[in-house]
Amino acid sequence: MNTKTVTECAELFGVTRQAMNKRVRSLDPKFVEKNDRNVTVVNLAGLHELEQLYGKVVTAEQEVIEEKETHATVTTEIAPKADENSVFELVTNLMQDKNKEIEQLHQQISKKDEQLAEKDRQIERQQEMMDKALGDQQQFFKDLQEEIKNSAKRGFFARLFGK
Repeated sequence: MNTKTVTECAELFGVTRQAMNKRVRSLDPKFVEKNDRNVTVVNLAGLHELEQLYGKVVTAEQEVIEEKETHATVTTEIAPKADENSVFELVTNLMQDKNKEIEQLHQQISKKDEQLAEKDRQIERQQEMMDKALGDQQQFFKDLQEEIKNSAKRGFFARLFGK
């Protein structure tokens, strides 16, 4: 099959269906078709266009298989070498893509680690502020209790006139 649905394209390129749908809508109409169930599909040329946009090769495996079938009928000596090179290039491209993805994940993890460290610092500062506020509150109540004790010892007019 030379066409892929938006969902299949999203899986191939490792993006969300919504992101792929937006990208497909921005493609030239010659790359997009409707199938018999009136579902939007991307043709082979459109897949190549998406490969260029995303910088990721996803159709090479299918093309290598098709090349095997066409070269096998012509000669048996030339086809394996061409296929080996194509497979080697495919594997190399896949490894490069995976290495890029791994590097991106490492960067995301380091950002998350930094964010977690910042949150820990914020929590520690908040805890210190809570402890200080609690200490101030306890001191205020002690001072208030002492003031009440002292004011109880004084007479009515002393308390009234603040003496």
